[in-house]
Amino acid sequence: MAALLLAGCASEAPSLPTDTTSIHRTHDLTINDFTPEAQAMNCDDIAGERRKIADALRAANSAVEKNRTRNEVVMGIVDMTGLVAAPVLLAGNNNDAEKDEITKLYERQDTLIKLATLKHCATTPVSQRGMDQPGQPPA
Repeated sequence: MAALLLAGCASEAPSLPTDTTSIHRTHDLTINDFTPEAQAMNCDDIAGERRKIADALRAANSAVEKNRTRNEVVMGIVDMTGLVAAPVLLAGNNNDAEKDEITKLYERQDTLIKLATLKHCATTPVSQRGMDQPGQPPA
């Protein structure tokens, strides 16, 4: 039974994207590596979207954090009682939707950082301009 549980959790790691940023990169990034919509973005557009992504990441991470305590309590009950209380596992929330959203947001953030670099936009990260505090406008 434990093997079935572990097999259900196992998944293959996604493939890595093309290396465009290291010293030994296999591909130099060009504007043609971006979608036409991204190519049309200016530095203000990029900064604005990065702020929106930062807000969305905070919200998604907050949702995951809220369920963390609940999930820890559920796992504590299962640990104390063994598989007899396995139905209690259904009370936990795995936050798959939020985790998928976080993955997509980080991928988009990476794309915007590369685009901003290619377009020579200001490189101050959103979190260093006061956006790491809820409700604060950028400096």
